[in-house]
Amino acid sequence: MFRTLIRSLRQPSIYKATPSVRCLASTPVFRFPETSEQSTSLTQAPLSTPSTESKKLKSKPIVEPRTRHNTHTLEEFLTLIGRNCIEHSDVFEGSLEKFLKTSSLEMKEAGIETRTRRYLLRWRHKFVNDLEPLREHKRGKKRNGGERKQKAVLGVRRAKKKLEERNEYNRLEAEAEARGERVF
Repeated sequence: MFRTLIRSLRQPSIYKATPSVRCLASTPVFRFPETSEQSTSLTQAPLSTPSTESKKLKSKPIVEPRTRHNTHTLEEFLTLIGRNCIEHSDVFEGSLEKFLKTSSLEMKEAGIETRTRRYLLRWRHKFVNDLEPLREHKRGKKRNGGERKQKAVLGVRRAKKKLEERNEYNRLEAEAEARGERVF
């Protein structure tokens, strides 16, 4: 303990070692000396060096999210929510007010398929209650027939692969027998 204290006193350092009195095995506690530089106001601008100035990131311009406060036409609304919903603007005669008042049954009678109709109704609810900025929600892609049918689809796929391999083997054996390479 004393050796480290003596070494620290010999080396020029901004720290001043003051040994701890807690126990004999403890190491010295280091404290910052009070200087006029540290006692300056915290409102001073930090020092900037050429290396920090060159590392400043360029920020993206702030784009206001599309909400009900800045979306005024039906075409704009249907374009922002995507999924090719703009096709159905003629059902609502291009009027956002008519779209907001149209019921699900009226949309069904107008010929809008179920999946698109549910998507439009969900976005209408979010738009009226200002729950989320307008953007497109991409449709999910099923892998292997979806979660419920995955085992059956993979089983059928394996069975077809085995059948193809068996047919290929039988074809190669028939060709080899025709050439006289196989004698049974």
